Amino acid sequence: MKAQASRTPRLTVRMACGVYEGLLLFGVLACAALLYGVLLRPDGNTNWGPWFSGFMLIVMAGYFTWFWSKGETLAMATWHLRIHAKGSERPPSKPRALLRFALSLLWFLPGLVTVHLFGLDHVRGAWWLALGANIVAYAALTRLHPSRQYLHDLLAGTEMLRVQRVIQKKAR
Repeated sequence: MKAQASRTPRLTVRMACGVYEGLLLFGVLACAALLYGVLLRPDGNTNWGPWFSGFMLIVMAGYFTWFWSKGETLAMATWHLRIHAKGSERPPSKPRALLRFALSLLWFLPGLVTVHLFGLDHVRGAWWLALGANIVAYAALTRLHPSRQYLHDLLAGTEMLRVQRVIQKKAR
């Protein structure tokens, strides 16, 4: 199968891909949590704290860095999307993919930090409201740039493109 780059995908396609990515990532993180619990917490202590959060962040960083440096994740392949280094047909390098991962945390962190800074940690629903508002605002930022790329792609020097897959017949 050969892939040809066409254009920046619509926001709805990228968001749908993100939802599918979240479902796949849930399975990856569930396996990682099981591994962490069995190997590193055999005493059964369920208060895992910041070490567990750090471990899960490392697992996510490894997952995305590895797949993005190949050009696509499984969810992206399903939606015919690819990541390229800006101005190239090649996937980003591993350091650039890791930078893209770190910058993609902008989807979540500003809203969550705001809740914490205003002392709203214990207000019912504040986390979810901030998270939802952050996601909507971040997605809306794509309308401000002519290429319609995400902010983390612009800052990391990558671009997400929709590809048309062409099945080639084998010669006999």
